[in-house]
Amino acid sequence: MIIELKKFGAILISRPAGREAFNAIRPELKRGEAVQVDFRGVLAVTPSWVDEFLLLLIDYVGDNVELWPTDNTSALATFRVLAEAKQEPVASLARRYLESEKFTPLDTKLSNGVNVRFVNNEANREEIKKERKT
Repeated sequence: MIIELKKFGAILISRPAGREAFNAIRPELKRGEAVQVDFRGVLAVTPSWVDEFLLLLIDYVGDNVELWPTDNTSALATFRVLAEAKQEPVASLARRYLESEKFTPLDTKLSNGVNVRFVNNEANREEIKKERKT
């Protein structure tokens, strides 16, 4: 099953809203089924929303949850926060996603806050190579 998060809104914030989103999708889920989470169409998402949603999702369907590739910087930054700050099983899912070769963080710099650009290697590999040479 594919869960398109955009149906819950373009800006996903707060733990209660993450719980509400899970409760809305739960009747469509089957225990043990494979689930893919799609962040396309989401403008911003917070660690609290993702943590709550994924924790409930993993608890319900098990470890068969996959985060689909995304270039959404808000989602990618959230995965980094969750991978470092949270306990299992959400941290494990976030780490697995970040360690995949689908995306590489580039140009990470701190300057009056965090400015991180994530680039999709599959779609932009040649562009990245050219950028690095110049």
